[in-house]
Amino acid sequence: MDGAYDVAVIGAGPAGNFAAIAAARNKARTVVFEEHKEIGEPVHCGECLSQIALDRMGLSPPKDALSFEAKGIRVIFPDGKSCYAKEKGYVLEKHRFEQYLASLAQKEGAEYVMETRVQEIKREGETWRLSAKGKQESARIVIDASGPFAFASEKTGLNRKPEVVIGLQVEMQEIPNEGWIDFYIWPRLAPHGYLWMIPKSGGRANVGLVTSETAKARPCLDQFVKEMGWQEKKVNKTFGGIIPSSGPLPKTYSDGLMLVGDAAGMTSPLFEGGTGLAMKSGEFAGGVAAEAVRAGNTGAGSLSKYEKLWKAEFPDYLKLVDGKHKLYSFNDEEINAIAGALPEDLSKLDVLDKAGVGFKLLMSNGALVAKGAVSALLALGYSRAKHYGW
Repeated sequence: MDGAYDVAVIGAGPAGNFAAIAAARNKARTVVFEEHKEIGEPVHCGECLSQIALDRMGLSPPKDALSFEAKGIRVIFPDGKSCYAKEKGYVLEKHRFEQYLASLAQKEGAEYVMETRVQEIKREGETWRLSAKGKQESARIVIDASGPFAFASEKTGLNRKPEVVIGLQVEMQEIPNEGWIDFYIWPRLAPHGYLWMIPKSGGRANVGLVTSETAKARPCLDQFVKEMGWQEKKVNKTFGGIIPSSGPLPKTYSDGLMLVGDAAGMTSPLFEGGTGLAMKSGEFAGGVAAEAVRAGNTGAGSLSKYEKLWKAEFPDYLKLVDGKHKLYSFNDEEINAIAGALPEDLSKLDVLDKAGVGFKLLMSNGALVAKGAVSALLALGYSRAKHYGW
């Protein structure tokens, strides 16, 4: 770690790796600080990524990073009714996928410093001083890709801590699947959240849940496994993590600083998909950083372009967070009634079809509409791949 860098990225997840790719590709001298020994370890997420997301980012991951090819997403309701959206995608071997992204950044010239946790940052004039492993480094711009608690944001007081939910899952053996990534909206077993079965190669599957009620996560997951008849299946590992759940943070940039991915609160509101959003936000930030360095102006005014880019690209997640909360306010019986108005195939819904669903709900149960069913369905619709849902 010698000399001053143009861009320092904190964290080598999808957001940090793509920030490094974009910054280095645009001739900014870039360093990535990663606290763990290996990129991608430990895995914290369900590991899903759509083909649309791969195409959007121009990626062709190696075969060993793609564990399972899925037909799309299937949503299963408490009474057993299911709806599906056909959109090709993959279940990743996430650690290998992130290592692939890091290799792309390194080919562009980005440096990686492993097993190095940034402990302090301080702005001095137009330069950041970073303390890591007792050493000092400097950079003109810091891109915070440190995860849901946003290290740089907290240290600078840029934002308060976001609302979060807990994701908990087990990788199990010999779990049957029909080619879909299955999401279960079962309020009884996932209060203010949902459950999943995400198939992987060799008969493996990630089986888990997201909930805002941390103390209930393990008991609810165990009960779900039991009710699915999988309690005797072998468990390879248990993993998970904290997920920001309240939408993008109020401030995603400041003088010489940008927040990306989970550190910016960028997860899809309903099913918490974050990899596609992370990569795109990282690409935007890295490009803006390199442009600012070339122009010799790394102040907030110059970096405001980053926020303009992501706001123009991503849906209005604050409205969708409201729709998510509406959905999670319904009990099992109400969820079943809403599901009854939906067609089995959600892939082909056009504007008239959506109006028909709303009318059907209004005629059958106006109380659900008054309680926010239409907003809930909007959140469900914006969980599609084309809206950065996964």
